[in-house]
Order: sequence, then C-alpha cells, then structure tokens
Amino acid sequence: MPSKTLYLLTLSTLVAGAFAEFTGTFKYTYPPIQAIPPVDSAQVKQWLSEIDMTKVPKVPVVKCNGQTPDSSSDSACDWSNTGCTTGDITVCPKGEWGLTYDDGPTQYSPTLYDFLAKSNQKATLFYIGSQVHDYWKNALMGCGAGHQVSLEIGVHTWSHNPSTCLTNEQFVAEIKWTETIINEVCGVIPKYFRPPYGDVDDRIRGLLTQMGYKNVIWDLVSHVSGCILDTNDWDLPPGGKLTVDKVDASFAGWIANAPKDTTGHICLEHELYNSTVSEAIKWLPKLQSAFTVKTVADCLGDANPYRSGSPNVTVSASASISSASASASASTTPSAPSSIPAAAASGSTGNTTSTPTSTPASLASKSGVASGVVVAVVAVLVAALVL
Repeated sequence: MPSKTLYLLTLSTLVAGAFAEFTGTFKYTYPPIQAIPPVDSAQVKQWLSEIDMTKVPKVPVVKCNGQTPDSSSDSACDWSNTGCTTGDITVCPKGEWGLTYDDGPTQYSPTLYDFLAKSNQKATLFYIGSQVHDYWKNALMGCGAGHQVSLEIGVHTWSHNPSTCLTNEQFVAEIKWTETIINEVCGVIPKYFRPPYGDVDDRIRGLLTQMGYKNVIWDLVSHVSGCILDTNDWDLPPGGKLTVDKVDASFAGWIANAPKDTTGHICLEHELYNSTVSEAIKWLPKLQSAFTVKTVADCLGDANPYRSGSPNVTVSASASISSASASASASTTPSAPSSIPAAAASGSTGNTTSTPTSTPASLASKSGVASGVVVAVVAVLVAALVL
C-alpha cells in the first residue's frame, strides 16, 4: 500500500492544480476597456447561437441621449421609465437589508472589503467587467483572498452603458464577457445581474433569462417621502456635487422608519470613490443595529449565488489584508468610472496573452467538470489516508 507521504503529495498537487489562484495573466483577449464590445467575433457569435431569440420579447432598442435612454413604451415594462417590474428582485423580507455595492472593483475597494471582513459582514458586489480587468487584484479580494469569507459577486455589464440602448447582440456580449472575466479571476459564474441605472425592460429581461441571470434592482419606494432607496452616493464629489449631508439624511430616514416597514430593503450603494466608501463604512454599523444585513442571495434564501464554481482564491485565517497589496494591476491605472460614464473609450486591453482555442463558456464547463473529478479523487485519497 502506498505510503501516507505519497498520498499527501498527490493530494496537495491535485488541490493546488484544481484551485490555483489567478495571478494576472489572462487567457483571453478581452474587448477594449469601458467600450461596448464588438459583436462580430466568433466568440460572441457562439454565445448568440446558444440563445433562443424567439423567447425574447421583440421590443425596439431605445435611443440614448448621451447616457440617458429615451422612454420606452409602457408595454415594455421599463423600470427606469415607469417603475414596472416583472420578476425583478427589488426587496428582502421584512427586517432584512440587502447590502449591495455597484461599479467595482476600484482603487478604493480594499478599504471597503477590509472593513466588511472586520465587521464579519458579507455583501453583494456588482462588478463591471472592464474594472475587473484593470483591478483584478482587488477583484480577488472581493472573491475572498486574504479574508475569512468571500463576498458575493454579480454582473454589472462590461462598459456600464444603459441596457435598453444596446442591441440584443451588444447586450449579450456585455454580459458574457463580464461573466467570462469574473470566472477567470474568481472561478465562479454569477447568477445575479444589476442593470446600470436600473435600466431594464422586457427585452433585456428576456435576454437575461436566456443567459441564466436574475435581475436585481432596488426598492422603488420607502417610507421617506416616497423616496427611491438609492443613496445617490455616486453623485458625491469628485464625480458630482451631492453633499454628504444629503446621503446621511437618506440613511438616517430609512433607519428611523424601520419599525414602519412592511418589507425589507435592497439599497443602492457604490464602491466608486473614497467618499462613497467612507459613507458605506460610516453607516453600516447603524444599519446592522436596525436590520439584519445580508447579501441578496442570503435574503432570498439562496444558498449558492453562483450558477457554477466556487471562489478559487486562498482564504486566510486573518480577517484583513493590506490595502497596498491589493492595488490596481494595470500599468496605467484608470480613474474609477462615474455612475454616468463618459462616451465609451477604446484602447489596449493590457496584459492579455492569447486568444482561446475553445470558447470561454466551454472552458468554464470543462473547468467545473475537472474540479468535480478532482474533488472526488481527493475524497478517495483522504479516505485511504484515514483508513
């Protein structure tokens, strides 16, 4: 019978190979940063071939005035226009607060993630694909590197353009490229999506359903003067002119009115600037005193926020990680995207290395199967070692 030493060596080799942490070399040639991805590539065509367009409502693409979509027809159930929802996730159960942060990862994310870890608080992070590319080390932090618990990662498109202004092909490319880079960096395929600006209609919902996503918005109305549960923190300096006092007043009002709530809440916050992160840190303890603060998946009773995979990062026993060690990986660090980004820019994708010989989707599937095989082998080895 092989020695215990041989079993341990085999076990460690398998585990290391199956759950290797991303180190910064991308397998795929990703689209230009902060730009709507091209739709004429073989990869996008493959993704489109997997979608049954007969099940996607034939709603016209909305015209955009800059970054502001014109109104869709009421029949399209356009949330940003009429507040209409069809199967959207907008609230948590009574007494619960769905903690979400959009537009990450950014250069300010490590401060937020460290605080969440020290507070033993999980949150849902809706990641922009372009930001994952440029801040992959910070994305690893969000997935759990150096922390006891990984945060919950969702999709927030590749370029943060209004969804209803994109063609079917463009929207699919936005989602699938973001999904691919999250999977490559973190080892997971999310199931939750948040539309930039809350911009979604029945056409976009149909595409999301075909791709396996659930749409998450935020409370439309609270007890505070009929206010949307949006902190509007994205409008704080340096990106806007909103005062901290106004953001504070929103939080204070929601907390004061908690006893009157008939439902729980999902609130919109951002990890966009130092100012937004500071507000998040200031108010989280007070939210925890008034609500049971959870991720979106947790408040829905969903035990797994991912369609496949689990975070492939090294989880430390320590509850914090140095912010300096998680600085942006790009040689030229872009500024964090505004909540209403400027016209999409083109440019180099940085440290990409090669075009895949098979599609990201198929590779993700193979990776999941391989991990399952490894887990089974590891279990056999552990059993043999014990016996």
